[in-house]
Amino acid sequence: MKYLLFPFAILYDLITQVRNYFYDKKWFKSVQPSVFTISVGNLTVGGTGKTPHIEYLIRYFLEKNESSENYKLATLSRGYGRETKGFILANEQTTASEIGDEPMQFYQKFAANNKLEKVNITVCEKRVLGMQKILELFLNTKTILLDDAFQHRAIKPHFSILLSDYNRPFYEDFLLPMGRIRENRKGAKRADVVLVSKCPLDLTEEKRKYICQKINYYTKSPVFFTSFDYDKAVSLLDSNQELKLEDDKKYSFGILTGIANYKPFQKYIETQFASFGKLESHKHFPDHYNYTEKDIEFLKNKNQGSDSNITWFTTEKDAVKLRPLIESFSKEEQNKISIFYIPIKVVFLDKNEEKQFQELI
Repeated sequence: MKYLLFPFAILYDLITQVRNYFYDKKWFKSVQPSVFTISVGNLTVGGTGKTPHIEYLIRYFLEKNESSENYKLATLSRGYGRETKGFILANEQTTASEIGDEPMQFYQKFAANNKLEKVNITVCEKRVLGMQKILELFLNTKTILLDDAFQHRAIKPHFSILLSDYNRPFYEDFLLPMGRIRENRKGAKRADVVLVSKCPLDLTEEKRKYICQKINYYTKSPVFFTSFDYDKAVSLLDSNQELKLEDDKKYSFGILTGIANYKPFQKYIETQFASFGKLESHKHFPDHYNYTEKDIEFLKNKNQGSDSNITWFTTEKDAVKLRPLIESFSKEEQNKISIFYIPIKVVFLDKNEEKQFQELI
């Protein structure tokens, strides 16, 4: 079936290559912002870990400029899946349906209740307009992070980060609709650095060299390797409550996700909590899914085919959409629900590589 789509992939390749050629020849206009701008993106549709890498950069620049009172950083996303249009600056009243789940996550982690107001979270489907609005509203902006903008060539960033999923590297994938990459693999040459994401922590040196060799066929930019560090599970309804499990009890677990690739998350739950019980329930929805109350009615049920209550796990990205829905339940219904999200952070497999990466940006 896949090979029947080959002619359409060839047509798609032609269209995207012509578009890139016009930008390369400057026949299409590309604007470079007046402040330092970093683009984080990929060649693949979804699932490479852009959100935690943006968060890594936010933390890095905030720590680096901690002593500067005038420093401001902004993130600019399209706001995929939102129900609004145009430029929006996140504030206390903003919801995930207005700006999208990932920008909402940025806001809750780095801007909400932050008296220093060093981070501004914005969305705009027209990135050039969004960039202009940021610079008009916040004159002290020193850094702009462009979320998922590798193909958005109307803006020319000062530094471009390309992510490639270790489990599905772009050099083994095919163009849409035959595969999952958005443009020809040769587009990787625009990257200033390639980060291979979601790597196993015990990745061998031999395997690293093999991956670098494959990537360097398309770009000579440096290649670094990152993974995820999972934090303690936190209650969706009480951010001060961490998950506590008793050694002498057996639990039933479930996962609830609306992300592009749930397999790494599922594997983590299966291995991390294996000594306490089994993963017995799975509820998977499409990436950026807008949950409804009907979708999560099952959470109100005390038992799901087991003698004990199910403890549910979800991702931090899903939590920003699920929380308002669960909070709308009655207190009695909420008391029946045991659901936790697990924050993640990006870690480099090699500290020296991390230092080299930071020196580049």
